[in-house]
Amino acid sequence: MSLLTRRISRVHKIVGLVVGIQLFFWTVSGLFFTLYPIDVIRGDPWRPKIEHGSLEKMTVAVDAKAAAAKVEGNWLGAELKPFLDRPVWLISTSETRAMVDAETGELWSPLDPVSFRALQRRFADSEGKTQIPGRNATATYLTKSAPREYGGALPAWVIEDKTTQQKIYFDANTGAVKAVRTTNWRIFDVLWRFHIMDVTGEDRFNTWWMKLFAFLALTMVLSGFVLIIDRVRKGRLLR
Repeated sequence: MSLLTRRISRVHKIVGLVVGIQLFFWTVSGLFFTLYPIDVIRGDPWRPKIEHGSLEKMTVAVDAKAAAAKVEGNWLGAELKPFLDRPVWLISTSETRAMVDAETGELWSPLDPVSFRALQRRFADSEGKTQIPGRNATATYLTKSAPREYGGALPAWVIEDKTTQQKIYFDANTGAVKAVRTTNWRIFDVLWRFHIMDVTGEDRFNTWWMKLFAFLALTMVLSGFVLIIDRVRKGRLLR
């Protein structure tokens, strides 16, 4: 073996050892990703579906323009929808989204504790599933900060099942379910960050770590090709 070939072989082994560690993480994380359907990871089976009633049986006395005047920002749009058996205008502005009672003109957003408890009782009654946190779940109002796992706008409400560590996040302005977080989701999140080599949690695929390991992996492959060609040339491929 020539001096150049020995050096290439040494580089191949060292780089292979370093890259092999990341290959282990890629393999372990990839295996976990195949164990559960993505809708289970996202918590879709535990996402409560709330029946708010029918608009046909409700009285609308406030028009969209009058409702929009109750909300800060430039009016972008309005949607009439039922909410807890009341007609409401969901107003979208340049600054926020908010609900206004279409019968009385009262501003619903953000949901106060009484309104949110009514919402919580509603999905607990309608679903009747023990795996969905219901009346006994702890409800917390988030205004200034939220766990990274939420990733949505504030203010928000979160209910938590202390036994299963399951959390359901609600947009406090619209009452909509924004995220369901389970233990499987948290494991997935950690493994995903190792998988794409972005420990910041920003889901960036172009980190310098990824670029470095991509370069090292390419170096390992090319050096491997050089060693194979050298063995073929010397008739020692299978020895």
